[in-house]
Amino acid sequence: MKVVLRCVVVLSLLAACSNSSPGGDDAGATVNGCSAFTDGTTVTGPSGPTPAQYSPACVHVKVGQSVTFNLDFSDHPMQPFGGDTGNPIQETTSGTTATFTFASAGTFGFHCEAHPSIMQGAVQVTP
Repeated sequence: MKVVLRCVVVLSLLAACSNSSPGGDDAGATVNGCSAFTDGTTVTGPSGPTPAQYSPACVHVKVGQSVTFNLDFSDHPMQPFGGDTGNPIQETTSGTTATFTFASAGTFGFHCEAHPSIMQGAVQVTP
């Protein structure tokens, strides 16, 4: 089952989510502002857009599931950032779709290189 994240960018002054530092592997730690996660184990896409942010920004999946990101990566290059090591999310700088499969449990962060303080999120993966 794939989970699809979409991005809608609206220029506005929003309070930035707090960042955690890369490499954190505490079970209850907040990663890129994510401490609660949208269940992606039974849905196929986001519930709706969030201005200047990934939607949903924080998603939960099971080991073996894939997450698909849909946005213009040339304008919003995505990078792995924060969370556990062994992040399967890879830097993506072109195209409009990127799919990553999560083979191990953990919380794996990501952000937009151009807008790191307002476009960020995490994928929480459990067995």
